[in-house]
Parts: sequence; C-alpha cells; structure tokens
Amino acid sequence: MRLTAGAAALAAALAFAPACSQPSGQEPGRFDGEARVRLNATSSGRLAIDVEGLPARDLATLEQDPPARDAWQALLRIEVARSGQASTALPPVLGDYAVLDGALRFTPRFPFDPGQRYEVAFDPSLLPSAARDSTPSPLRPIRTIIEAPAPDRAPSTRVAAVYPSALEVPENHLRLYIVFSAPMGLGAAGPYIRLVDEHGGPLADPFLPLDVDLWNEDRTRFTVLYDPGRVKRGILPNEEMGRPLAEGQTYALEIDAGWRDAEGQPLAAPFRREFRVGPPQEHALDPGDWRLEVPAGGTRDPLAVDFPAALDYGLLHRALRVAADGRPLAGEIRVEREETRWLFTPYAPWRPGEHQLVAAATLEDVAGNRIGRPFEVDASTGPDAPRASGARVPFLIAE
Repeated sequence: MRLTAGAAALAAALAFAPACSQPSGQEPGRFDGEARVRLNATSSGRLAIDVEGLPARDLATLEQDPPARDAWQALLRIEVARSGQASTALPPVLGDYAVLDGALRFTPRFPFDPGQRYEVAFDPSLLPSAARDSTPSPLRPIRTIIEAPAPDRAPSTRVAAVYPSALEVPENHLRLYIVFSAPMGLGAAGPYIRLVDEHGGPLADPFLPLDVDLWNEDRTRFTVLYDPGRVKRGILPNEEMGRPLAEGQTYALEIDAGWRDAEGQPLAAPFRREFRVGPPQEHALDPGDWRLEVPAGGTRDPLAVDFPAALDYGLLHRALRVAADGRPLAGEIRVEREETRWLFTPYAPWRPGEHQLVAAATLEDVAGNRIGRPFEVDASTGPDAPRASGARVPFLIAE
C-alpha cells in the first residue's frame, strides 16, 4: 500500500488503545484470542479504524453476509469522545464497515478531525459465532480512545468576537455567541468555557447542559445558553439558585486556548472579556419603537433599522428580512452598534414602491422578549397568556 507523505506522517503518529500493539510475527487476520484496535491509513490517505485478531470464520461470515447498519454499529461503535458524563449517548460517527486484509474496518464518511479524540467500543458478544453457537466469545470487549493526529503547524485560530458585544448586559441575559476566525473541531466545548466573578471564582452551573453542541453550518459560531430555568422567575431552579448573573456585578467570560480547531490545533491565545450586569429587560418588543432610515430608489444604499435596545445577534440574521410584492428580497445583512442597528443592502438596486420590514415571531432581544410576549410571561394562565407574533413594518422607496 503506497501512502502520500502526509498520510504516512499521520499513520506514524497514531494514538492507540490498550492492547493495540501486535505481537512480533503476528499475521493480520490470525486469531490469537486477543482483539486489537488500530488507527490505520487507507490507500487513499484517509484514516480508518481496524479491529484485528478476530476469528477467520467470523470475518468470513461478516464479509459474505454483511449485517444491517444498526447491527454494525452495535458491534463496533465510534463516537466523538467527550469530557465529563453526558446524560444521553452521542450519535455514532457515520461511516462504512467492511472486512479488509483480515480485519474489520470502519471508514468514516467524513475524515476524522485532526487532533480529535474518538471513543471506540467493540462488543465481541455480537460476532456471528457467538450468536450462532450461543456460547460466550473468548474475546474481551474493548472500550478505548483513539486520537486523529494533528498536522504540525503553528496555532492561528482565534476568538474573533463575542455577542452581545456591549460591555453591559441585562441580568436576565439568555445567550452568548462565540465567533471564531476559522472553523472549529467536533470536540465538546463545555470544558473550555467558563464564567467567573470579579474575584476570579467560577460560577456554579450558569449554562444549560446540552448533549449536542450548537454550531452554525461552517462551525465558526458557537451558541452558549444560560440555563433558562434559572433565568425565569417562578421556576424551581430560579427559586433554589437564583439567576446566573446579578445586577450590579462584574463578570468575565474565559475561553481556554486548549479548544481545538478543525485542523486539530489549539487556539492561538486564550480569550477573556469582562462585562457588567445591568437591570433586567422584561418588556415585549414593540416594532413601533423601531426607527427606519429608508434609502432612495435606484441605489443600493442600505436600509437601516435602529432599535432602542440590543436584539439577539443570531436571530437578527435569520428572523428579520425585507419584502416587496409579498416576496423576500435578496441582500446582505450587517449588524452594528452593539446589536442595536440592522442594515440590509440589496443585491439589486431598490425599486420604487411599497416595501415591508418583516419580523418573524421568533425574533428576540438578548433577554428572550419577543414581539407581543415578554419572556417573563406566566404560561400557566393558558389561552389568556400573550402570544408572540411577527410584525410587518411598511416603508416606501421613493423614485
């Protein structure tokens, strides 16, 4: 098998499980009562996971009569490794299973992330011979961690921005957005983010624990949610622990440089940003408070919309749009002035006539207040509780 220089370097830097070393003179596919997990480079240079040392008759059965995908995944399961204990199992890494060169091989559908750790679980009780003979397999189960080697380069990815960008946020703030200068890896984000008080002490459980990390499509923006049960009054976590943030206090968001990017490298530098906490925002959004600066027809000048308080950065990019004749216009969105100013620049010049600024019912400010519905509304009042609604704000493009 001929490998490129890069693939050879990756293969040379493999991280192995316990009992992964092959005894001297051991031939691939020969059964010696001990299964081994290896990270190998394929002929195309992609990394794959091999389980070696399996009985030849089991390999022959798997090759001749491949099981369904669920059965494959039960026999050999690969997950992204996470720090700490998750309340539910992560979905397995997608890929293809095959018998090749005397081993059971898993090839990921997408290449393993450089520098990422993966958990490998092999259950020999699910081999065909164990099921057929109804006798325990002589092989021991394997549960181990492998790591895809990272290329040798200087770290360059940085935290580019954090939203809300204002130095003061309301006490009932709900979300943080962390923006990176390049795509990040698949590893769990929780161990690298912490909130500390003015004395440097970490806050106890300020964020909502999730089993799935919240990334945008290109993995350059990560969403952190404060625990809404602590933010919203009248909920048990709020009554027992209070809000994560307290009005009048100063805190700092700290991001550890050990967080790996998509190339497996740590961040170029740790990140820290201090912010103050102001009074809570508890009123529903009112589009009547928005101020529009309307451009002239025939130009591509932006429509500018000013808000009396900051709106949610992520939602400003998808819950607010411009329409004409009932159809949305294509254009570029920018958010400025600490998320209190929204600009829309059309790809084509403005045509004179009636237009609308269309806000979806999901639009929120940084404290979760929506149009017609404040975050603190008591939902137990049933149908009498106010409902969030969208809005259409008309404006005229003059000739």
